[in-house]
Amino acid sequence: MIPKPKIIIIYESYHHQNTEKVAHIIAKKLQADLYLTDEVKTVPLSEYEVIGIGTGIYYGKPHRKIHSFLNNLPIFNGQRSFLFTTSGIIYKKYIQGVTAKIIQRIEEKGLKVIDYLSIKGWDTFDPLKLIGGINKGHPDLSDLFNEELFANKLINEL
Repeated sequence: MIPKPKIIIIYESYHHQNTEKVAHIIAKKLQADLYLTDEVKTVPLSEYEVIGIGTGIYYGKPHRKIHSFLNNLPIFNGQRSFLFTTSGIIYKKYIQGVTAKIIQRIEEKGLKVIDYLSIKGWDTFDPLKLIGGINKGHPDLSDLFNEELFANKLINEL
């Protein structure tokens, strides 16, 4: 039997904890250690074979703490990585563009991104709060199913 790689997930979640919900499901399925960005400062990341990163998308950018975390990451030597995001806007071209920029930043740090997942999240940010937000109730059961599929796919790729 092939030993399971040591996996860590670092995430940041704000407003409605959309990303946190996704992070917990994926971490449980992958039996990964799970940390918020503020908690991971003393964790020796070099001990992990796989580094997962989760963030909400805000005006086309990752959460400011994930942005800072990525800026301060040391250079790795090809460890595998994956990304998951939550966003009120899930237009394919928009998400692909935003995700591509985050993946590029991750890979500039010497990590190899093997897959990513984008999930709808309830969004009441700024002007959206005036109308009650968009995607209320997300992530929902369908999203949770997609998270499970994503985690299973990762297991097969690791």
